Amino acid sequence: MKRVDAVIFDYDGTIVDTEKLYFQVMSDLVRKYTGRELEKLGYIYNVSGTSVERCREYITSEYNMEEKIYDKLEREVAVEMADRIINAEILPYIEETFIFLKENNIKIGVASNGTLEHIIDGLKKHDLYRYVDDIVTKYDVERGKPHPDIYLMSAERLGVNIENCIAVEDSRPGALAASKSGAYLILQTNDITKHLDFTDVDYKIKNCNLLEEVKKKVLNNLK
Repeated sequence: MKRVDAVIFDYDGTIVDTEKLYFQVMSDLVRKYTGRELEKLGYIYNVSGTSVERCREYITSEYNMEEKIYDKLEREVAVEMADRIINAEILPYIEETFIFLKENNIKIGVASNGTLEHIIDGLKKHDLYRYVDDIVTKYDVERGKPHPDIYLMSAERLGVNIENCIAVEDSRPGALAASKSGAYLILQTNDITKHLDFTDVDYKIKNCNLLEEVKKKVLNNLK
């Protein structure tokens, strides 16, 4: 029997529904600069849950875009996302789960391939930052997701054993990172990441009522 000492959440697509917004913005700008449509499944399989570097690599290669044009696109993405992020919806059960965890003295971590500024800004806009004990990004570790480093560091900084942590993820790279770390993985896909193949990912439960599942694990211990 293992008690739950912390729950570590991915950010984009797990706490806030930014994945859908980001795809919409990228679609508009790829069309603007190339005259082509951004192919949804290609984007999902190659970019979703990865990094800004991987996104650049994929778009410039797949859409024959010069680096200087992508630089302009990237700046416009940042402006558009800053304008739209406040309208991004908190995903189901997140706020209620945060409140339950705080009431039961369970630590909350965020482990993301995104930037610290992006995460803090989004959490504050949705009044969730006050619940979070620590944030680890790919810039804090040698290897980002799908490697487990980010989850291992999150547990270390929270002062807990990773085997006493629940990880909540939506994407394949993040799910692989969490499962390799030894955390108990709950997979919560969204409208974008539901298309990904998770057959070789060691998750414990998928697309549940997150609040009820976390309550059950906290109150009955991990099994």
